Amino acid sequence: MIQEIKNKKIAIVGISGSGKSTFSRKLVEKTGLPLFHMDQLYWRGSWEAVPEAEYLKEHEMLVQKESWIIEGYIDAKMASRLRLADLVIYLDYPGWRCAWHLILRRLKYHKKNRPELPKEALERLKWSFFKMVLTGGEHKDIEEAINIGKPLNLKQFRSPRELKKFLVNI
Repeated sequence: MIQEIKNKKIAIVGISGSGKSTFSRKLVEKTGLPLFHMDQLYWRGSWEAVPEAEYLKEHEMLVQKESWIIEGYIDAKMASRLRLADLVIYLDYPGWRCAWHLILRRLKYHKKNRPELPKEALERLKWSFFKMVLTGGEHKDIEEAINIGKPLNLKQFRSPRELKKFLVNI
């Protein structure tokens, strides 16, 4: 673990299946910063969505903490995360790559929950969600949040190979 890390607030964004959760766990090993998964704020029980007002309030309290790694979905309503981050890591991968990762994740966690989700939320893959990821449907929300949040230090990665090189040099 690094003794002194310059970036104490790190946001990791990207479309579903881009590897945000996996990368964030590796980053925690390198930095020792506390990790927060947006899925833990957004979902409760067996895929029951938290009301938006409650979710956004929790998000705003979270981004005010002294240090963090926050990974997960972002849109314009949560752009403060990007504005307050010392470093924003954008996993800007094509939809086909992320859709493939969704299939692999579904197979890996068949009838299990992922570590970043409530224990009752067993892995699933809906066709409509798969199509949305395949076509890169979340890119618009991410780009809008970036334009509003205006992060000072944005690192955009177009492939896992680029991201791996970055992680080695931290």
